[in-house]
Order: sequence, then structure tokens, then C-alpha cells
Amino acid sequence: MSVSETHNTANLRMTREQSFAALAQVIVLAQRARVPVNVSLSCVFGCPMEGEVPEDDVFGLVQRFADLGVAGITLCDTTGMAFPTQVARIASRAIQGWPQVEFTLHFHNTRGMGLSNVLAAIDAGARQFDASLGGLGGCPYAPGASGNVCSEEIVHALQCMGYDTGVDLDLLIDAAQSLPALIGHDVPSQIVKAGKRLDIHPVPADYAAIRERALARDRAA
Repeated sequence: MSVSETHNTANLRMTREQSFAALAQVIVLAQRARVPVNVSLSCVFGCPMEGEVPEDDVFGLVQRFADLGVAGITLCDTTGMAFPTQVARIASRAIQGWPQVEFTLHFHNTRGMGLSNVLAAIDAGARQFDASLGGLGGCPYAPGASGNVCSEEIVHALQCMGYDTGVDLDLLIDAAQSLPALIGHDVPSQIVKAGKRLDIHPVPADYAAIRERALARDRAA
């Protein structure tokens, strides 16, 4: 469900209270079957139709779902409005305030801050993230919205920083590179376009001649 009343109604055709009541019934049924429940909260970091979303609204819903005994809550930047200092503040408050809940962060790269937001959330203590291969995805109620943060870009950045992600980055990139042929268009992933940081590229075909001319200038000096 969405923290934004307007987005929730447009996206789910229900008010927030109707969504909460429906989810509460699902949670009860799941708990009877001993199935852990994760609830996703959309528009935590802003709403394209309302603007700023009050953080008290966010944490009010976090508390209500925590009271129902959910195992996890995903804090979603549904339309790519989050920025790093905001992410650090909200993620830190959530993780410290509800240690019994497993928090996941969900970012889009709509305004180019997706990876920065992931790193800010990690600094705040977050350890789980939604991502998509190649950066696929979007939202019909967010004009100009791009896909989720790229799985391969996150893994690449974290490996550069010394984290052990447990993911085979080369296989992940191979899978992402296969997407354009499957879906009929390019994907946003910069790693697909540029490769890994230390990928070695061939020198120009006339490199030997270029170098010889450079050395000749030294000899003539």
C-alpha cells in the first residue's frame, strides 16, 4: 500500500484505510499458516501527486504493521524522489526504532540518485534492497519514471568497496546483456554499456604508430 492517500487511491482503487484493513486480514491468514509477511509501503520518500510525504505518516504505518507482527517492511521510493540525506534519516530511524522488523529499501533511478541512495541506506544500517536486472521497471502513476536501481550496478559498486555480496557479477552482467534482445530495446544499466571498472579494452589499431611519433618528438628535442 502507499503512504500517500492520492497515490494509494489511484494505484490500488482503495483508500489507505481500506488497504490497511485488507492487508490486516491477509496478515492474520498468513500467520495462521506460519507464513512470514513482508509489507511494502509506496511513496515513502515523496509522492508525484502530493509532493512531500510526512515522515510521521510513514512511521505511523510502520508502527501499525509492526503491531500486527509482520516480519518485514519494504520502504519504497516508488517514483524516484528520494535523496541520500533523506534516505539516511528515514532508514536509520526505521532500523533503530523497530529492530524486530527486517527492513528492505526499494529505489528507482528516475533522477540519477538510485545508487547514491543505496549507499546512504547501507551507511544507515540497511542490508536488503530491491533491484532489477538491467534497471527494468517503472510506475504508471509517475510521469517519466525509470526502472529500479540496477542489480549489476549495485553489486559492482559494493564489490569495488570491498563487500562480499555472494553474487557472481560476471554471470549477472551476462544476464543483463541478454535483455535488449529479449525485450526489444536497450536497458538503462551503465554496467551493460561500459563494463566493469577494471575491464581492459584494446588499444587503437594504430597505437604503435602513435607511440612511435610521440617518441620521435622526444628524440628530436
